[in-house]
Amino acid sequence: MGLHIIKALDEMGLQVFLCASVYPEREQTVAKVGIDVSGSIDGFVKAIGRNEILPFLGVYQRLTYSYFFFKKLIKEHKVDFVVVTGGSTLVPKAMAERTIVYVHYPVDLEVEHRRYLNSWKKKIYIMPWKFISKNVDYIKKATIITNSNYTRNAIRAAWGMDSTVIYPPCPQYTFPIDRKEDVICSIGRFTPEKEYETILKIAERMPDKQFELVGGVTPDKRSYFERLVKIAPKNVAFHVDASVQEKIDVLRRSKVLLHSFIGEHFGIAIVEAMSAGVIPVTHNSGAAKDDNLVEERFRYEDIDGAIASITTALQSWNVDRAEMLRAYAKRFSADSFEANLQTFISGWLERVLQKRPDDITIS
Repeated sequence: MGLHIIKALDEMGLQVFLCASVYPEREQTVAKVGIDVSGSIDGFVKAIGRNEILPFLGVYQRLTYSYFFFKKLIKEHKVDFVVVTGGSTLVPKAMAERTIVYVHYPVDLEVEHRRYLNSWKKKIYIMPWKFISKNVDYIKKATIITNSNYTRNAIRAAWGMDSTVIYPPCPQYTFPIDRKEDVICSIGRFTPEKEYETILKIAERMPDKQFELVGGVTPDKRSYFERLVKIAPKNVAFHVDASVQEKIDVLRRSKVLLHSFIGEHFGIAIVEAMSAGVIPVTHNSGAAKDDNLVEERFRYEDIDGAIASITTALQSWNVDRAEMLRAYAKRFSADSFEANLQTFISGWLERVLQKRPDDITIS
């Protein structure tokens, strides 16, 4: 998403100063998302990436690092306003009213997800976070954009403030649609909140179907992934840290995407699957439900319901339906995201900063 934001702002004639863990080199960004933003960046502050921090007290490390790198950015480049796209970012008080935050969800998954809250140790662990979020973070004085109506409602409940929904940019595909086998895929990071155990239980009860799981693994989640591999039935294949081409190869063979995350905030993988002509089957929650991303008959409440929805999806899959899904997915394209973001920021500049856009710098 950050690359598309840089591209959109550069096209508006704004200076862009970037703070990120990795500089977006041309070769990598072209290979990953098909765009080059290396010529659009006027300054860069190197931050610490998620993979570079110690695998404990993660949420507190992210908050601390984000705050000091935020301060470093505005000190070195004297920016007029800031756009924040990463989660767990502490917004300094002095810059809050000149900050736009794209909120993926108002609470970090590490302190919110039900899997973690079942532990008394985790409950103690998140107590300081609650204090910090209420007394130190000035995000509530910022302007909030978010990824779905589902998250918009969560922001209202958590912070008592409204936000603007701008759906995130999702990959779009044009390859020919022609499938003969009943392959079910899944796309997402291998992390506990994604509920991969549910997928493995479903696969075990559908032994005549092939399941292809594509995802990345961070060092702190390696032990979780290894447990998944040990309990996986024989009809499950893992594609770990797969290349873009490997992921596309899986999508080209699949008829159904099984998404097991309960309360998915948006679900780029869901729309990505649609663009590939794949029918998404998701839990009956999150944006899949509140934003009507997924048909009701393809949303489930439990494992029995998931098996029934998958079976229905496989039986109803055909090229015409696949093309309809692809057409629907286009509303979430990168072009749509960039155009919507430009419109929003142009209006925001006029309302909040009372300056001409070409007099503004942005990070």
